[in-house]
Amino acid sequence: MIVKKVKVVELTLEDGSKMICRGGEEAVFRAWNIYPIVSARWTGEEETMQWVSETQNDNEE
Repeated sequence: MIVKKVKVVELTLEDGSKMICRGGEEAVFRAWNIYPIVSARWTGEEETMQWVSETQNDNEE
């Protein structure tokens, strides 16, 4: 299990709508290439994310 603390970022789109990005800096860069984002602002919040790596095998010791 991978555990990482990430910043919560508010993204503003060209049409003025906003969306929240919780995946850290890499997620913001990915979103910037997908959506028409004009600005990104850290909300001051942080969240802990947890996930299992695709290469991690639970049966390995």
